[in-house]
Amino acid sequence: MRVILMAALAVSGSGCFSSWTAIQIGNVPAALDESVREASVPQPGVRERLRVRMPLVIEYDQPLTPAGSTSTTASPRPPATPRVFALACETTQQATDTVYRSAYRYGTKWKYAAATMFVLETAAAAAFFYSDRSKPENTLASAMFAIDALGTAVLFFAPRKEIYRHDTKPVTTIVRDDCPDGLALDIGGEVFPVDAAGRVGELGLAALDAWMRAPTAPVRLTYGDQRVDLPLRTDEQCSWNQQHHPELPSSCPRYGTAQSAVSVTLEVPMGTLTRVSDDTAAR
Repeated sequence: MRVILMAALAVSGSGCFSSWTAIQIGNVPAALDESVREASVPQPGVRERLRVRMPLVIEYDQPLTPAGSTSTTASPRPPATPRVFALACETTQQATDTVYRSAYRYGTKWKYAAATMFVLETAAAAAFFYSDRSKPENTLASAMFAIDALGTAVLFFAPRKEIYRHDTKPVTTIVRDDCPDGLALDIGGEVFPVDAAGRVGELGLAALDAWMRAPTAPVRLTYGDQRVDLPLRTDEQCSWNQQHHPELPSSCPRYGTAQSAVSVTLEVPMGTLTRVSDDTAAR
């Protein structure tokens, strides 16, 4: 009897009716959908954005482990190589899709599942009822399974319900990860062009390093007629100076927040960052 009882409990779990009730309370009725079909229709109004990330700490390239080597190899692992300072660019296109969804609930699969659970819950209720009645937990379990079985029996006769609805879903597509031509870094009024790899050259890096130690005008990222200030506040300046000048005395606030990078986003007209130049098209 104990083996049969444990098997019934394992199969029936929390019960069909109680699970259905939890889904309704949790407001996720889509979990009951059957034969789901979805169709996405792109909507007008695509936006193009350029996200630029500037590291504040020294980043390193981890050396590759030679093939065939193991963690027990006696030879020491080569040190990590510091990366050349560079901005990281990412161009994305953001749009919205209207998703049309069709499905139904309480179909044939639901009927089979409800009938199976009704049998299992009834068996579990009977097993608890005819077991040791001196234990109140057996009586309680029998009542719970009986109530669940009754609710499952009612759900078995639920009429089939057709579902038709549509939702709006954001869609983000990464188009390119190099920096576009014309991007520049304005440091204290002096403009340094950014190449495709995100580098600003030795002069640009020296100017940025000097600005971090003695900030003046805001550091701006420029592209065409757009300008956006980089959020280089006290915490960001401290992160830079602690990494690049550990020999200097720290004047950072004791309770400052360490930052590893800052990011800004530029929004441009559609096609500005993704159109093919005339020189490229002629090749």
